[in-house]
Amino acid sequence: MVKLLIFILLSTTIMNKTYAASNNLFFTGAQLLTYCKSDNSYEKGICDGYIIAVNDVIFSIDEKKTKICVPQNLSIKKIRLSVLSFIIDNAELMSVEANKVVGKFFVNNFECKN
Repeated sequence: MVKLLIFILLSTTIMNKTYAASNNLFFTGAQLLTYCKSDNSYEKGICDGYIIAVNDVIFSIDEKKTKICVPQNLSIKKIRLSVLSFIIDNAELMSVEANKVVGKFFVNNFECKN
């Protein structure tokens, strides 16, 4: 009986596929805007973390390709407020993936001067 249960357990475990990556979109521009506008510090933290993550990805790409230079003394609060304005001023980006919106913000606002 125990062997049968182990066989059934192993069979169902092996038959189920596990996927390593997700195809799901986490945020659109509108959803990110909601978090960035929130009075809740946790939700603002989600917004800030998302912006920082996109910045880090951009930073990890070859500088010659990105041509983005974010000043070191710029606070995340100032960047968040600028992202908010950018999304509001570009309402057509509300349904676009949030990472593309934030990336476009960095490209438009922090192009290297050299």
